[in-house]
Amino acid sequence: MLKKKGTKITALMLAGMMAASAFLSGCGGADSGSSQTGAGAQSGNTESAKENAGSDTGSAGKTKITMITYLGNPTRDALIQEMVAGLDNIELEIISPPADQATQKISTMLQAGEDIDIIELDSVPVDHISNGFIEPLNSYVENWEDWGSVSEFLKDQVTSYDGNIYSIPYGVYERALFYRKDWFEDKNIAVPKTWDDLYNAAVELTDPTQNRYGYSFRGGAGTVGFMQMTLLSFADPAKLDIGVPFIANDCKSIYDQPEAIDALNFYKKLYEDGSHPDSIAWGYPEMVEAFYSGVTAMLIQDPEVVATCEEYMEEGTWDVAPLPVGPSGQALFPAGFAGWGIAANSKNKDAAWEVIKTLSSVEGNTTFCKKNGNIPIHTTAQEDPFFSEGYYKCYMDMAADPDSYVGYVDYGERRFASKEELEQISQFGAAADSLVQEMLLGKISPEDCAAKLGAFYSWSQDSEWVKERFSK
Repeated sequence: MLKKKGTKITALMLAGMMAASAFLSGCGGADSGSSQTGAGAQSGNTESAKENAGSDTGSAGKTKITMITYLGNPTRDALIQEMVAGLDNIELEIISPPADQATQKISTMLQAGEDIDIIELDSVPVDHISNGFIEPLNSYVENWEDWGSVSEFLKDQVTSYDGNIYSIPYGVYERALFYRKDWFEDKNIAVPKTWDDLYNAAVELTDPTQNRYGYSFRGGAGTVGFMQMTLLSFADPAKLDIGVPFIANDCKSIYDQPEAIDALNFYKKLYEDGSHPDSIAWGYPEMVEAFYSGVTAMLIQDPEVVATCEEYMEEGTWDVAPLPVGPSGQALFPAGFAGWGIAANSKNKDAAWEVIKTLSSVEGNTTFCKKNGNIPIHTTAQEDPFFSEGYYKCYMDMAADPDSYVGYVDYGERRFASKEELEQISQFGAAADSLVQEMLLGKISPEDCAAKLGAFYSWSQDSEWVKERFSK
């Protein structure tokens, strides 16, 4: 079993409902910003909305609450407005900058002390917390009747930094295997249960003469995230701590373990033998489009893709299955979540909590997740046929087998690293994708790639907090 020292991270959601990323590593995000006031009404552009943000009094004497998002879009903003329309004394304004600008804009507004009430937060925002920008929600949660049904997995996640609650998650991003059911049936191929099964199926289903390929490979931006998921599924579970997943219990990086070479060789083979040659440059949009357009037979992605497939694919031609497990019998994946927090300098904290509480109730969150493509935060969602049957059932199946399907805290090391360690880790992202691409193209060997990736964690063997964590 995996070690879980230093933080209580339990297995998965729904009996602990689990958690993409991904960056959210898998998510595509929104391409255009929006700002809405009232029940879905548009109110000018982001800049004009920002100028009006934080006003205590809205129309007809209502308290005006300003929410800023980083994954917003007009459809989702309208859904949120609809959900809070019953709060008679509150007027909600939503500022949704373009996805590629949103994170920086939120940081800039917080640093400038601008009036914001509710902030969409990715996981546990350590930088914002350490700077005092985010209000702890402990006192609100103590009196919230729906907290009891929030999954233990998420409770452990939101308190894993310093014991305080800084956001109420609105959903979990978790990967699963999308596959062309009709192609598998035509060739009488079983749905893959292991990475080896997936590779063999990808090879058998690849036919370049028909522009058909077995797997939607991500070789462009974000490839390192999928490589890491594969690598951790190949690793020895006894060596891993899912709270700091890229450092093994010998205090060396996961890239310095013998299993890393096997995983990288496998990752390279999967690209070469079962994937489209152009996928060396594919990111999120390309890999998803290749699947629903009939170019690829398999795709590993977040639940938001269910809605995309429902829109573009004929019913009965596709399905969703649990992730393939590695040689150890386990599948590891980045267990990500996002949620709603309150700005520390908000003048309307109680009203902001009323909005969050409405969005996060059992009924509200279930509705939001159904329409937004997330896994709900409440364990009682298992009673809803929408999630217990059909395309979402595989997520429930994985939750029911926490020994086999394990979520990890993506880059959890950053929560504990010193300033000097952070400086070294921060260089990883810019270099890792290109290093993995070079390996895929045969410019460097898997051994060289592992060594270069491991170099970004060279500090771990001498780190006092790492030694203390693994000495217990």
